Amino acid sequence: MTVVKAANGKPLENASVIFHPLRNGKDQGNLELKTNEDGKVTIDVIPVGDGLRLQVLATGYQTYGNDYELPGDTKDIEVKLNRPAKPYSIYENHPDQQGSDKPQQEQKPPPDQKPQQ
Repeated sequence: MTVVKAANGKPLENASVIFHPLRNGKDQGNLELKTNEDGKVTIDVIPVGDGLRLQVLATGYQTYGNDYELPGDTKDIEVKLNRPAKPYSIYENHPDQQGSDKPQQEQKPPPDQKPQQ
């Protein structure tokens, strides 16, 4: 498997790659390896036909996780890691979302009218 930076496709060295072999959907333990200078890590102890839960962690990047099926002898996986996104705040304008970017004002009900006599 290879870990690269999503922004430029360059390899990401020293990323933690955690392999969780899955048999019948159940976790069978884990093995953690680090990527080399080419962003690569290889593992050959997961039986063919089993599943794999993969986690990738690297300082300054979003954590990645996904499940894979392993139907054959080999499976090449490339993971593209992104930098963390800015946290969402309800106190900021979001013009890319539908609706007004201004807070709605509370509407007051019309004043009650007295019946005429």
